[in-house]
Amino acid sequence: MAPVPALEKAFPWRSACDPMNRVYEPYADTNGRLHPAVVARADEITATMLRNKATLKAIARDPDDHRIPDTVTNRQLEAVWPVLEASVSAEIRRLTRGQALKSPPVRIARVEREHVPEHEESLIGQWGLYFTKWPPNRSKARRPSLLNGQILGVYMGAVLDDPEDLLHWEDTYERYPAYALGLGEGTRYESLMGAEGAANAAVFANTATKLVDRRKGWGKEFAIDEDRVNSLFLEFLVRVPLPAGGLRAQVIGAVVALENAFDPKANPHGSVIVSYGDAYLPNLNDPS
Repeated sequence: MAPVPALEKAFPWRSACDPMNRVYEPYADTNGRLHPAVVARADEITATMLRNKATLKAIARDPDDHRIPDTVTNRQLEAVWPVLEASVSAEIRRLTRGQALKSPPVRIARVEREHVPEHEESLIGQWGLYFTKWPPNRSKARRPSLLNGQILGVYMGAVLDDPEDLLHWEDTYERYPAYALGLGEGTRYESLMGAEGAANAAVFANTATKLVDRRKGWGKEFAIDEDRVNSLFLEFLVRVPLPAGGLRAQVIGAVVALENAFDPKANPHGSVIVSYGDAYLPNLNDPS
């Protein structure tokens, strides 16, 4: 896995056959490029939050959770939803048109010794995601935050919803499922994206871990350190034009930054730290 600058303006849903060079088949022309008819109708793209609203409200209501201030009301959060949806819509339109972002909110950089605690030293020298502007803007209203309705980017990857594509992916990429993102679980829009073959900046966000007593047996094991997590993947349902007409509902994950991401004391290096979720823990705790 290494950054490829050209992918920062590429259509995010990729083909499982050749993710670097081909887009997901429903949107492709005969050469695997994004179909001109899809590009021509980019203005029709819209995005709707699929879920996560209750989760964000719960964070704000919890006095011990400082990722969203408990002074933020439900009404204030609800006012953010349509702004977030507009931000995702605008981002997907940009990627559909293949336009570069003038001022990216995040950058990919190597993880350094001082960036991680001792038990995460295996990350040193690997890639991580960081805010481009650091220290953060003193004006809270100008920060690329959830409360301002801004996103840091969307997750790029091959769509692996076809069982044959998934088998091919597992055979081709030995690191699967290290860069796989499950979306829409429990809904009719459930989808799986794998970024082992082609990745943009959002894919390089690391998680935060802590060592806890092993649930079975002696010793320690990894758990997600929610106190250090400062960003989340939110799920959006995007309606994308199809080459032959009509629209297709396609789910995607967007990275949003919570308020603790902009606290220089809690986040001295400007790292973007997402929660991979408990379902990912077996990958972290696999002895191999």
